[in-house]
Amino acid sequence: MSRKTIEIQEISNQLEKDILKLLEEKEECVYGDIIKDLKLSARKGQELIYSLINKGFVKRIDQSSYLKLNVDIK
Repeated sequence: MSRKTIEIQEISNQLEKDILKLLEEKEECVYGDIIKDLKLSARKGQELIYSLINKGFVKRIDQSSYLKLNVDIK
């Protein structure tokens, strides 16, 4: 089953774009690494990550705190 492809420029929130690009580059990350690498507050980082999970762009790896892309980025 192929993954959905999204156009990165269609994402309006720059921080969400940054998270998607980081996950594309690193393949998988834990919450803390995303928050630290992008210099986000814990609250803002969690809000953005939950938003991306709810949109289906990012998913958790099994039951861990690791995240990875659930879409291909164009």
